[in-house]
Amino acid sequence: MFGADDVENFKILDCGNYFTIVNVEGKEENHAHVKRRSTAELLVRLVKNKRVPDSSYLRTSAKRLTLSTKYIRDINIKIGKDKSKQSYYNKNNNNIR
Repeated sequence: MFGADDVENFKILDCGNYFTIVNVEGKEENHAHVKRRSTAELLVRLVKNKRVPDSSYLRTSAKRLTLSTKYIRDINIKIGKDKSKQSYYNKNNNNIR
């Protein structure tokens, strides 16, 4: 757990129904909103360690929080790979005799 809601360059603010994560070194657009404190702490760890999140929502949030262009590029590469990934379609066969 994080003590006084400060984690190096990030602040986690309790806004009642959600938490706001703010990159204090960034501009006003360098923030993100999540529902749980544990998600906020996870997102801060991922951004600090420059790990690309699996969740598309967390990827977008990580892009907003970071100031690193290399990390943003890594996230965009992962997003592109997921878009080009072939999806599985299971055709429901109702014509069983």
